[in-house]
Amino acid sequence: MSFPTNHDQSISVTVENIRDFNVKMIDMAHANMEALFGFARQLASAKAPSDIMELWTAHARKQFETLTEQTKEMTALGQKLSGESVEPIARSVNQAFKKAS
Repeated sequence: MSFPTNHDQSISVTVENIRDFNVKMIDMAHANMEALFGFARQLASAKAPSDIMELWTAHARKQFETLTEQTKEMTALGQKLSGESVEPIARSVNQAFKKAS
């Protein structure tokens, strides 16, 4: 079974989208680790228990906001990946089956 020429383009788009998704995940992991080490540095220099609680609360709030934003970004990338990658491949397969019938 041979696929139409746009099959190669579909695969190329899929590979590019997967690469973008992976790069975004690495960027997010890097940002999260930097935030964690910054928080650890702040905790290490805290002078009073009240400072620790204040730092902890601020860090938790910021991480929740970051996680919310990262979830939105990953959802958008996932939707892009599925929309741009799956639909053209499905169309190619359908065209190949129509030709075979």
